[in-house]
Amino acid sequence: MSKKSDQNKHSALAYDQPPQWAREAIWYQIFVERFRNGNPENDPTPETCHNALIDSLPADWALTPWGHNWYKQEEWAKPTGLDFYRTIQMRRYGGDLTGVEEKIPYFKELGINAIYFNPINDAPSLHKYDARHYHHIDVTFGDDIKGDLALMAEENHEDPSTWHWTTADRKFLKLVNKLHQEGIRVILDFSWNHTGNNFWAFKDVEKNLENSHYKDWYHTRFIKDSLSGNVSMEYEGWIGIKNLPELRKI
Repeated sequence: MSKKSDQNKHSALAYDQPPQWAREAIWYQIFVERFRNGNPENDPTPETCHNALIDSLPADWALTPWGHNWYKQEEWAKPTGLDFYRTIQMRRYGGDLTGVEEKIPYFKELGINAIYFNPINDAPSLHKYDARHYHHIDVTFGDDIKGDLALMAEENHEDPSTWHWTTADRKFLKLVNKLHQEGIRVILDFSWNHTGNNFWAFKDVEKNLENSHYKDWYHTRFIKDSLSGNVSMEYEGWIGIKNLPELRKI
């Protein structure tokens, strides 16, 4: 074994230089939620979007129709009194992996040979940079939201042997196989420097504070009130955004 290959064996990176195929790739980027709604049965709900924003969803919130005027507020958005740039974060269009699979012939027609996916890990936001789970595909991208949520609720996060394959997970594996059969490579985007505040470990810190096993995963500070004895927590959010708690770097 050469010195270089021995170094790569212990490296945290898969590549210290871009692979040759990447230099010659014709890329296509997909933001799944905004790409194509192939299965209306798995559309986002207030439950799947819970805690994604600083603002609560209106009671009459609904999916935004494809082709809706980008700068026109929806009827449910107008009574909120919030400006366009606040309510636009509430929009969902229902894009999913079925929609991506349906367009494989289109990708072939374009002549692309590599797809870069914006995050598709399970998360309440439209952009999925606020991971709720890293090891699952977002429940609204599969075919059975309630079933997938029930499977995930059975898991012990500390014990991978209890983890389940959800319909969304299996659907993504099927999609990758189909893309590979067409000579299309796949790259995934993840946010490893922060999670969402719905991430299971952060929720444990919020609940158990300084007694949490995961308190050192984040930049936390615990403050005990001298009069009441109550303990509160402060933490760092990525670029100050509190629903994106920042992970400690090692």
